[in-house]
Parts: sequence; structure tokens; C-alpha cells
Amino acid sequence: MHNSLMDLEYILNKGKFQKIQDRIAEATGMALLTVDYRGIPVTKHSYCSELCASIRKHENYRKLCEKCDSRGGLEAARIQQPYIYICHIGLVDFAIPIIVDDQYLGAVMAGQILIKDDQEKQNLERIVNEKYCKINFEQEPHLKELYEKLPVMSWLQITAVANMVFEISNYIVGEAVVKASLYEANQPLSLLGESQTSQAVVHPHVLQTQHHKSQVEDIPTGIKDLSKTELLYKGSEILKPALVYMEKNYHEKLHLDDMAGICNVSSSYFSKLFNREMDENFSSYVNKLKVTKAIELLETTDMPIMNISLNLGFENCGYFIKVFKRITGRTPAAYRMDTQYVKHKNN
Repeated sequence: MHNSLMDLEYILNKGKFQKIQDRIAEATGMALLTVDYRGIPVTKHSYCSELCASIRKHENYRKLCEKCDSRGGLEAARIQQPYIYICHIGLVDFAIPIIVDDQYLGAVMAGQILIKDDQEKQNLERIVNEKYCKINFEQEPHLKELYEKLPVMSWLQITAVANMVFEISNYIVGEAVVKASLYEANQPLSLLGESQTSQAVVHPHVLQTQHHKSQVEDIPTGIKDLSKTELLYKGSEILKPALVYMEKNYHEKLHLDDMAGICNVSSSYFSKLFNREMDENFSSYVNKLKVTKAIELLETTDMPIMNISLNLGFENCGYFIKVFKRITGRTPAAYRMDTQYVKHKNN
């Protein structure tokens, strides 16, 4: 596997994964954190208990916590299954390995709970020798109070959650790796052929169809450059969901993070892929798409420019005019006048 595909930071849509992690924490009362294969956090903690947050403020205790996390993740990677254990202060934790093509990419660390059945607890491995645990809850009443607030679950509940997180996390990461692999190998799932013209996504470099060409043939070069023959986008299939969405929802505020989520890849990966496949950055593409729609409205309606700006998702009409002029070489008002002149001349 290529080195970049070993990096969860590179392949994972962190925003979407964080939301899933947060929802699982809310539903179970467990704490969750995703780390890469080096043990470096990829997500933020989802519900870290007050007890563990307090304990991790002490340097010595924090080192033991980190030692538990590190050992738990390695053991989970070794057995390639969720590994449930007892941490240095007696809480139940578990590590869920993220494995793709037999490669260990990281782990979801979860737990900070108590187990109902003492016998089951006795069967779990205490991952750090008990002699290193120097916390005496009887002498630390504030910690004892926090300890008693921890959620209590049965062994069946704990294993069910562990297996669920194992399946979900590995599926999501596996899908992301497949998409990233296709890109890295420069092997898109399919290319759009000429027979698929009606379903193809139009690149915003080409802002007008042949119908529009006759209307702007006398307009200066800055606009004529935008009226070339319609081209088909033949880039990576990974981007297609975002491109289709933007084409249908051009009136919305289109954000890179949201489009990355639609494609189920990380924002950084989406940005790199977009730049490479579309030969321009995301912001430039969106502006050209919106200007495409603005040109259609200017040519076919008498809608005020302010209304066109609002309909295209621009809060500031002045900014819309600036973007339009930068792309076409004319202000919207000047473009409309030129178009009307051409129509009059042709008639």
C-alpha cells in the first residue's frame, strides 16, 4: 500500500467520521478517540469522562493512560479484532483496530466505563501492572465521586458496541482507501464517453452552448473565451457526486468541506484531487459555475442584477459583480447591454 494511503489524516473525511464517533458516544455514554498507526489522534475526544479528564491532568497518571492506549492499540492490531482490557485505574477500555488489506492504519480507542459482572472483569487483562496504579479512591473523595458517576454496562453490551464500531470504522476507512487508491493509481472507475453526453457534467470553463454562441459572437474576447464548444468532464469518478450536486444546487453556498463529505473523502484530499483533475481550485470552479448561470439569466430574463446575485447565493452584490467581471471581462450590466445589442443586430 502506498505510504499516503497509510495516513488516516490523508484518506479520512474527518468531519464525517467525527460526527459518527460523537453520535456513538452520545448513544452509549462511552468515550471515543481515533488515532493513527503511530498513536497520534486523528479526531477529537468524544465524551471524555470527568474522571479521566481529571486524571490526565496529572503528568504521572497521564503517562500511564497513554501507555494503556498504546499497548491496547498494538494488541488490537496483533489480533486484528477489538481488544477489551482494564486500564491502570480499573476502568474497562477497548481498542478497535482499523485494518485495510492487512495493513494496520490506526485504532478507535473507547471505553471509560465500568462492567457489571465482577467475574467478567477478572477475566480481562489489566494492561498496566496494578502496582503502578497509585490512585486511592478512598483518599481522593472527589475522584471517587467521579468514579461512581461512570456508566455501568454488561459484558454483552460492551462487546456489542466494540463489534459495531469495528464494522463501521473499517467499512468507512476501507471505502475511503479504495477511492484514494483509484486516484493514486490514476485509474478512474469509468470514463464518460461521447454517447453519455446528456448525462455528463459540464466543466464551467465552458460557460455556454452553441445556442449562446450566436448571441455573443461580437462581444469582446473576455466573454468569447467562455463560449467554446461544450466539453465533457472525463476526470476521476470520485469527484462526480460533488460535481453533479453543484450543477443542481448552484444557487446554494457551496463549501469545500461539504463537497468532500458528499464524496466521502477528507477535505485536504478532495482539494488536492480537485486541483489535479479540474486544473483549477475549488473556489475558482464554483465562481465560474455561478457565472455560467448568471449569463443564462442575463440573456433570457429581465431579472435585476441584485436578484440574480441573491439567486446565485451571493450575499454581496458588489462581490458578485467583481467575480463576474474578473471572469468575463464585463460587468453584468455591460454584458446584458452587449447581448441585447447582438440580438438587435441579428434581428
